[in-house]
Amino acid sequence: MWFLWQRQRRLPNLMRLFRRTYDLGLARVRCAQDTDKSAVSRLLRDGGRRYYALNGDDIDVLLHHGHVTVIEANGDLWGVGMLGRIVGQSTWLRALALEEGVPLGEAFALLLPAMQRAAAELGVTEIYCAGDETADVWLAPLLRAHGFSASTDVVVYEKREMSIPAFGNEAIMVRPARAADLTTILEVDRRCFEPQWTKDDTILGHAIAYGPYCMVAEVAGAVVGYAYATSHFGGRLVHLVRIAVLPERQGQAVGVRLLAEVVAYAESVGAYNLTLNTQAYNTGAQRLYRWFGFYPTGEQQTILVCQCAVEG
Repeated sequence: MWFLWQRQRRLPNLMRLFRRTYDLGLARVRCAQDTDKSAVSRLLRDGGRRYYALNGDDIDVLLHHGHVTVIEANGDLWGVGMLGRIVGQSTWLRALALEEGVPLGEAFALLLPAMQRAAAELGVTEIYCAGDETADVWLAPLLRAHGFSASTDVVVYEKREMSIPAFGNEAIMVRPARAADLTTILEVDRRCFEPQWTKDDTILGHAIAYGPYCMVAEVAGAVVGYAYATSHFGGRLVHLVRIAVLPERQGQAVGVRLLAEVVAYAESVGAYNLTLNTQAYNTGAQRLYRWFGFYPTGEQQTILVCQCAVEG
């Protein structure tokens, strides 16, 4: 028994002898190609360090348009960094993955300048990241160590009692969004939010086609705002993803009308909780939410940003 115990105690040390070592001096950084999809997908699934915030066919689209950078050595991919779709001059870090055993800081020091150069060539000046610091405890320190800094905080609000203090402008017609509304909804979104916060056609198209709740507000047949919510845990939690009203229609109780409809929807599906996120600096929206019975949960997420200007 003593002999067996000694063998078991030595086993972890012996296993270290068989771990693969990665010499990044032998690696090169390059733009990924469509043919890298399988290897990139494997890294995102099985890598020792992984962060990703992707939707649907994002991998195919981002690979095809040159938004993906990889570390390669001897035909193998050791790491991948993936930027999202570009809106204005902004994009988001959508994925980062490294093989188990690849030195984290050293690898990112190779990836980031290449990603910045690729982004700059696509007209991007800022890269944002909203990694979950609870789930991805390694990510924020890594980004901060390589030039990312705080941009703002996103704060969380919730409403547990589905009362409706006001119904807003009842002359506004609220109806389900249709596929034909997508272009108009995208324009509303673009005019209401800074480029880094806008939703693209993939997200909003999916919300219209498959989401449980996507409504538009109309005045004389013209769309002037919209609201988009998701449902979770069998309807017990409803999350308000977006509410937006054209700037020239703000102050006319259109937002109140849309918010009242969202609360009514949450009550109709038996939700115990209605949540939303908003930027810490968006004090006007927060006043509306508080008046409507939403309360801050105390949860917040720091948004990090870095510039794409690369010397040399």
